[in-house]
Amino acid sequence: MAKSLRSKWKRKMKAVKRVRYGEKEKAVLNKILDAAKEAGTLKTGQDLKEDAMDTTAKSDHSHTSLKNQHGNYPKWVSKRKIAQIKKVKQKKKTTKKQNQRKSKV
Repeated sequence: MAKSLRSKWKRKMKAVKRVRYGEKEKAVLNKILDAAKEAGTLKTGQDLKEDAMDTTAKSDHSHTSLKNQHGNYPKWVSKRKIAQIKKVKQKKKTTKKQNQRKSKV
């Protein structure tokens, strides 16, 4: 759609800027990399794998209901989300009762 001379010029100049800024950014990144190599703070992939965070700890809250064993929600769950969870649970309970009544009849 953009076929005017002005838009063509703008696209052309953006491409030129992209090349120029790309060269500058590459120079800055290489400078940072050299400084990290000199300081000895550069880590390899194996070092990062060893320093990885331990994610084997289990949460004390249920994944589905978000409640813990005492029936409490975690602090980070908002009141609106709690109300939404309760509403869905109540709706499931009523539909289950209705289905049981229908199956008896």
